[in-house]
Amino acid sequence: MEKFSEDKLYGICGEGSYQKVVTYLEGCAGGEEYLAKYRRIFEGDGYVLEADEPQVQAILRVYEDYFKHVLTTEMSVSQRKKYVVSCFREFFPNVRTYVKFAKVFPAYFEECGYFAIFGVVSPFPTLSLWKKQTKHEIEVELPEATVMMNVYEMDGIITRGWYDYLTFGKVGTGGWVSLDGCYYFKQFYDASSEDFQVSLLKHEGQHFHDQGINFAMPSHELEYRAKLVELVYLQEQNVFNSFLDRMSDDIKNPHGHANKRIVAALSQLIFSEELVMDKERWSSEYGKVAEKALQLLKEDTATSKWLRKRVLIWRGKLRKKTYQWWLKR
Repeated sequence: MEKFSEDKLYGICGEGSYQKVVTYLEGCAGGEEYLAKYRRIFEGDGYVLEADEPQVQAILRVYEDYFKHVLTTEMSVSQRKKYVVSCFREFFPNVRTYVKFAKVFPAYFEECGYFAIFGVVSPFPTLSLWKKQTKHEIEVELPEATVMMNVYEMDGIITRGWYDYLTFGKVGTGGWVSLDGCYYFKQFYDASSEDFQVSLLKHEGQHFHDQGINFAMPSHELEYRAKLVELVYLQEQNVFNSFLDRMSDDIKNPHGHANKRIVAALSQLIFSEELVMDKERWSSEYGKVAEKALQLLKEDTATSKWLRKRVLIWRGKLRKKTYQWWLKR
């Protein structure tokens, strides 16, 4: 019987399927405690998300019920959009469309004193909710540009979205980028660490730069380029090892898809092989990764149709509305 691996579990969670999580845990030794917890939440009457205000707690309970359903049921993104609207009819009886719901839902929490963002984080409509926020302005040097962007420090997390929910807070977005700048959750970063300086600022800074050229660039391409930027600067192999553990062929899983694309491309350049998975072999050649990652980034810049189609973003309200429309379409 296979031995339980936390890294493998979280990689499977990235596929967004509760059934795949259960299948893995049932087939390995050492995952019994995790399996019991998942069943208590998804098959019993357990809940995870907590808030102090009764009215906020009530709506979070409905939100969790929505999550339990979509994580255990095969549905398209459009079906999930319709379903999440139907779940909240009691709270928002006049809301009939997903576009309107995506505005009203986070606004509800903001009226209660929280900060919130809601939208599709492929492949699920999902909420991020937190209590405090502080703004800074930071210059970020990238391999092909230097960007000045606003950086918003978030604190007091309630939820970071579907991946956070499925891993009970162990894995999830540490931050994201918008046309206004970069947002990150304070509790997950030491500001002097590589994790913050590279995996957050340079990763999200590359998104900020690329979306400034073409806001229509798809998530899997954005992640491919930003993860290459990480490898250009990172000294330790830990992040690259996480790529090996969390790969996917599914383009709807942009992080996993980008991981596999990068590992496959570097395997060809460094080993002349299709897909090298042995971490010990990579350890012996890791000194070559930064140079080859930069080569791949430059090749992508030269050939990417998304960068050749320069959809320059203008400043002001129209710019934001256009981008918001793109996220929700």
